[in-house]
Amino acid sequence: MTCLERELSSFKASIILGLIVLSMSFLAACRSDKAVAEITTEELLNHIKILSDDAYEGRGLGSRGIEMAAEYQEKFFRQFGLEPFFGDSYRQQFTLIGLQPDLKATMEIIFRTTGQHPEPIRPALLEDFVVKTERQDCPREIEAELVYCGYLIQAPERNWDDIKGVDLKGKVLLVEINEPGNYPGGIFDGEDMNYYGRWVYKFEKASELGAAGILIIHNDKGATYGWSVVRNSWAKESFFLPEKNRNLYFQGWVTSQLAEKIFQAARIDRQKILMEAEKPDFHPRPLGLTVKVRQRPSFREIPAENVVGWLKSIRPEAQDKYVIISAHYDHLGQDPNLQGDQIYNGAVDNCSATACLLALASYYSQFKSNLPVGLIFAAVTAEEQNLLGSDHFAANLPLPNSSILANINFEMTNVWGETKDVYAIGAKYSDLDEICRQAAERQGLQYTAERGGNYGFFFRSDQLSFARHGIPAIWLHEGVVAQGPDPDKVLRKAEEYQKFHYHQVTDEVQEDWDLNGALQLLSWAREIIDLLGKLERLPQFKPESSFQRPGVND
Repeated sequence: MTCLERELSSFKASIILGLIVLSMSFLAACRSDKAVAEITTEELLNHIKILSDDAYEGRGLGSRGIEMAAEYQEKFFRQFGLEPFFGDSYRQQFTLIGLQPDLKATMEIIFRTTGQHPEPIRPALLEDFVVKTERQDCPREIEAELVYCGYLIQAPERNWDDIKGVDLKGKVLLVEINEPGNYPGGIFDGEDMNYYGRWVYKFEKASELGAAGILIIHNDKGATYGWSVVRNSWAKESFFLPEKNRNLYFQGWVTSQLAEKIFQAARIDRQKILMEAEKPDFHPRPLGLTVKVRQRPSFREIPAENVVGWLKSIRPEAQDKYVIISAHYDHLGQDPNLQGDQIYNGAVDNCSATACLLALASYYSQFKSNLPVGLIFAAVTAEEQNLLGSDHFAANLPLPNSSILANINFEMTNVWGETKDVYAIGAKYSDLDEICRQAAERQGLQYTAERGGNYGFFFRSDQLSFARHGIPAIWLHEGVVAQGPDPDKVLRKAEEYQKFHYHQVTDEVQEDWDLNGALQLLSWAREIIDLLGKLERLPQFKPESSFQRPGVND
């Protein structure tokens, strides 16, 4: 960017900030009328246009643009009388560590047997494997025995244990992605992905077991994406929270082709051992091989902030009862290597959801004396970096988890029009399922089963962070049958977005949007909040869920 371009960008940003103040003052004046001011499509679109403007630079971590987005939300909360959630501050400041992987890292797979030694397998970085470490004290070279651990799942509520008490300290674990029985009627959740099938669970379990490293075997169906997604994302800088304990010296993925070579070298039939991993009597199996990894990554620190305001209910029955409403405001920033447009504006992902969060905040600010339950509005950051902002927030709440009824998360909220049906991603894991059903029926909507469970959407946005910390959580989603003469419209538009605009620089405001779809989800959310306020006990996770409230359904 040239000096002139920077000056123009700064000038534009200052104009936008001025418009923000005017728009907030106008909206606050409307909300101050005695009559209840309803949320409008114009209000939502105004938020989206501002936050997705080029001046916000795609809201990448550490950028001026994401600081502008944080300031926008803080001013909005303050304007509408929300209290700061962190004492006298709306901001929860924390540090992220940026990890730049070593693009010259190497791996060798060496035979442990005595006698004649065949040549080691030397796979190619990015083509055959990816690897990184989140330990800044990691030695330049790590060598350890390779042990096949099936799916690396310990799920006592399913009577499943792939470890069987085997000591895996100091080993490198070779594991399958997803979970056993990933087919209709399978032992876990059939074709739907379970938390145990996600790579984040497997990395954390390997660290918990004291392993030196872990390598996940990739396949398109189990991962729900191709190797190119793994290769491209693992070649870029990633981020992590420094406060978490880390035992692994490295973590990574290998292609199914490399895994086949590894099993051949170990003289093990790949299909046979995979069938063994599908059974509950599986035991970890040493492969007679050693893995040697050499890498020299680089690290940096960057500041990050969640922006949170709250409205407390004065109803006696609502004291110490809260619902967290969340949406992430970060996106992918800019890519100077692109020709032409270099800014990932993220209008749908996730300005549409941020607009819903802000609209609910201003709407409920009208009812401070009569809120059905206390409301916490959490604009979280670093979702695009493995949900780090919501993870930090959920782990460091200034309130006990026992006072939080639920989390309602907004993510890529419907901008294509109203539907006849809705579903709630993740509701099936808890009592929220029935609450969401009742609320939908109050709105005259058909409540349907969660779609796309095989893609594991629940595990890919901020609601997961709250569930992992013992709070039932949902992502409200539009259905697939559009209202009006074109019943396929909303589904068709959503699929077009996923194919052509998701995580692309073309994710910008479009003329054919119909934000009545977002209003519909907001009305549903309000019904859910009303029902939550009437509960006499905390919503619980279902016994078969991989989540639980601490001390409640242990």
